[in-house]
Amino acid sequence: MGWISQRWLLAGAASALAFGAQAAPRLETVLKPVRDGGAEVVAIEVRSVLTEGGEAAFALSAPVTYAGVRGVADRVQNLTVTDARGAVPLAAVDDPAAPGGFPYFRHWTAQRPVSYPVTISYRSAVQPAGAPQGPPFGIRPSGGGVSGAGAGFLVLPEQVGEAQLKLRWDLTGLARGSSAVASFGDGDVELTGDPEKLRQAWYMAGPMGRYPKRGDVDGFSGTWLGQAPFDPAAELEWSGKLYQQLDKDFGYLKPAPRYRVFMRFLDTPPVGGGTALANSFMLSRGSAPRDPDAEGPRSTFAHEMIHQWIGGIESPGAVGISSWFSEGLTTHYTALAPLRSGFSTVEQYGQQIDAMARGYWGSEARDWSAEKIAKAGFGSESIRHVPYNRGALYFADLDAKIRAKSGGKRRLDDLLAPMFVSREQGVTFDHEAWKAMVGRELGPEAVATFEKVVLGGDMLVPDAGAFGPCFTREPATYEVGGAQVQGYRWLRVASVPEATCRSW
Repeated sequence: MGWISQRWLLAGAASALAFGAQAAPRLETVLKPVRDGGAEVVAIEVRSVLTEGGEAAFALSAPVTYAGVRGVADRVQNLTVTDARGAVPLAAVDDPAAPGGFPYFRHWTAQRPVSYPVTISYRSAVQPAGAPQGPPFGIRPSGGGVSGAGAGFLVLPEQVGEAQLKLRWDLTGLARGSSAVASFGDGDVELTGDPEKLRQAWYMAGPMGRYPKRGDVDGFSGTWLGQAPFDPAAELEWSGKLYQQLDKDFGYLKPAPRYRVFMRFLDTPPVGGGTALANSFMLSRGSAPRDPDAEGPRSTFAHEMIHQWIGGIESPGAVGISSWFSEGLTTHYTALAPLRSGFSTVEQYGQQIDAMARGYWGSEARDWSAEKIAKAGFGSESIRHVPYNRGALYFADLDAKIRAKSGGKRRLDDLLAPMFVSREQGVTFDHEAWKAMVGRELGPEAVATFEKVVLGGDMLVPDAGAFGPCFTREPATYEVGGAQVQGYRWLRVASVPEATCRSW
């Protein structure tokens, strides 16, 4: 799970062009995973052909660091660019390093004018074992195949704009029977958009498992590589049913787009976690022998799929300062939405509330500002996840206040629904829009609370009934760095029936 799960993609446009207009550029890319004679993939060889470019000098880019994944551009080998005149000399310059593991890029600029078409070829080595833990953007080998995000290996042309993108796979370096899939679809695909779109997608190739065996179930499918400790097909079937339920519950996407889950099970760290990109997410875990009684990390499946509806909020300042919304609201609904629809139990809901409380009061960053946490980046999972937990507690408290003021006629869902629709229609949704929404609903005090607690880091004391009639608040002590910190926890009220908990 990560702030990366908010929508970063550049929107694709229709491919039809007005009469007489210049044809859109085409970028055709072939991906070839290679094993170099061993059992595991060691690199992906890439060959791209770009038919047209912008007015600026021809340039390429790849991340030096991307969301905690270090050395992506350093693992690019044998980068060459050629046109009709032969090899194009390149000069490389890196952006200033971004703190906290946030993205910054290397740029290769042509040292002479180029004539199109231009051919770009290189080889991107896999992320080495033993790298720092973080979101699973790096390409990693497992189960005789390879997987990761475009941000973990692609070198892309800059300032191309809207283009026709064609992606093909060459699987001759993999075992017979291997297949490939990306967030855009199975096998070879064509789409439109800025080439950056290719960076913001998941890729997987090898002797994969697949659910269902062919096609999809109501637009949902999943693939995996490596040895899973649980039954991947059964967990994907559960996730697909939840995805359809979430579509009904949130509703505004009308209907939800086709969705793909990628799962990889790795023999060496870093094993990563769960991270969403457009219409897809990657679950990355360590491999283990199959346990017939094991259940998959269903709260992670729910969390990453819920990102599809929660989306993000535009925010000023440091990258990642908006996690209070994208991650906090997603964490809130990760606990609540499956409970309401019968996909989780009240006991599991209570466990998630407990995890939120421990992740907030039990972190050294519990009273840090949103900006300070964002600048800390990927150095500490405890610090990075405070916006998830503080945000979730904030939204639970906000829900309780909305219910109380309206006499039970309104709840958080009612506040959010019109915003989701308008945001989908292109209306700006930023911090000022959020404060206006909350102010109209609850008054200026609610705006002040948001600024002091969520952005400023003042300690939050959620309403005693923030998690409904089935749970009651009581003081609790948490240990942080050897010191005792006072906070709260919520205990199940045994006398309240489970049906009441679900309908709340």
